[in-house]
Amino acid sequence: MGNSSSTIENVEEPIEQKQVEAPEEVDEEEKHVEEEQEDLFVDPAAEIETGKVYHFQNDDFPHEIAQSLDAIFVLGGGVPSSVTSPPEYVKLRCDAAVTVCKHMSGVTGDMPAIVCLSAGTAHLPQLLSDDGLPVWEATASAAYILDNNDTIPEEKVFAETTSYDTISNAYFARTSHAEVAGWRNILIITSEFHMDRSKAIFDWIFHAESPSMTSAYKLHYLACDNIGLSEEAVKSRKEHEARGALNIQENISQKFKSLREVWYFLTQYHDFFAAGKLVKRAKVAKQSDNTTSSLKDSYGAASVAKSEEAVEVAYQKYGNMLMAAGALAVIASTAILKGRK
Repeated sequence: MGNSSSTIENVEEPIEQKQVEAPEEVDEEEKHVEEEQEDLFVDPAAEIETGKVYHFQNDDFPHEIAQSLDAIFVLGGGVPSSVTSPPEYVKLRCDAAVTVCKHMSGVTGDMPAIVCLSAGTAHLPQLLSDDGLPVWEATASAAYILDNNDTIPEEKVFAETTSYDTISNAYFARTSHAEVAGWRNILIITSEFHMDRSKAIFDWIFHAESPSMTSAYKLHYLACDNIGLSEEAVKSRKEHEARGALNIQENISQKFKSLREVWYFLTQYHDFFAAGKLVKRAKVAKQSDNTTSSLKDSYGAASVAKSEEAVEVAYQKYGNMLMAAGALAVIASTAILKGRK
C-alpha cells in the first residue's frame, strides 16, 4: 500500500465537473506492553469525552471506554518488511490494541474486535509473497498480533484489505465492518504524526448521513509515539498530514456530507477507486514521482528496499543454481548421445 503524480495527494486542482478540490490524501521500537496494561487506564470515575484523543504512553485511557468498546481499528502505516513484520510504528499501534483488549478481557471476560486496516499505500510498491501476490498491510498487522499474543483469539482479529489511504480506511471500515457488525463504540489507533488527519477523516465519514444508520457512532482515539522513524521523516510526514487535515476539514468534508456522497467521491475522483483513473494509471508504463525520500521513509521505503534486495539476492542465488543445473543437463545429454553412437 508505486507512486505517481496522479495519486490523490496530487489531485488538489479544482475538478471541473463539480468545482471540487480533491484531497491531498493518499495514504494512507517494540514495547513490552504486558508491563504497561494496568498503567494505561485511569480511574473509572473520570469524565468520558467522546471524540477525545488519548495517548498510549500517557496512561490516560478511561476504564469505562475500554470496557464498553465494540471494536478497535488499527490503521496501517506503510509497507511491511515481511508478512509478520509491519513498520515499527505500526507494531506499536498493534501493541496498544492488544493492551486494551487484554484489559477488557480481564474485567468483563470479553474483548472487542481488532480490525487491521489497509491494503497498501499509493506511495510505494507493495511487498509480494513467494507466489507473487501482494502482502496486504492489514495482513502483516494481523500476523504480528496473532503471532505474538496467544490470548487474542483468531476470530477476534479482522483484516480490511480494500483501502489505500486514510479516507478509504475510514470508508471501508464503516461500510464493510462497522455497519454490518453493528459496532457503534469504536477506538481508532494510529501514530501521533497521523492522528489529526485521521481524526478529521473518521469524524467526517462515520458521522456522514446514511439511511441505514440507526444509531450514532461513538468514536475514541488513541495516539502512539512516533517510533522507528528519523526526525526528518517525522517532520516531512507531519507537514504532509497537516496539509491533508486542513483540506479535509475546510474542503472535502464540506462538499461530500452524506455516505452516498463519500461513495461518489471515491468512485469518481479517487485515483485508486475511480475506474477511469485506474485505467489511465494502468496504461502508463512508469508513473512520475514527486514524493520526497523522507516522506517515502514514513511509508516504509526501507522495507521496500530490503524486499527488493532480498529478491535480487534470491534471483542471483537460484539463477546461478539453475544455470549450473542446465549445464549439467547438457553434459549428461551429450554423454548419453555419445554412448548411443
